[in-house]
Amino acid sequence: MKPNKLETFIYALMKEARRASLMDFLEEWDVSEEEYEAIEEWFKNELGIKL
Repeated sequence: MKPNKLETFIYALMKEARRASLMDFLEEWDVSEEEYEAIEEWFKNELGIKL
């Protein structure tokens, strides 16, 4: 079951990451572009959330 505030949390996280640069954010957390794309696809397919 999806938590109630999951979409709000993800939106806020992505908004914060885009403030400077999403790629800088991913690099800081050691997440490659390919890994991010897989994460993005999972959220879309499993939870219906577009990052």
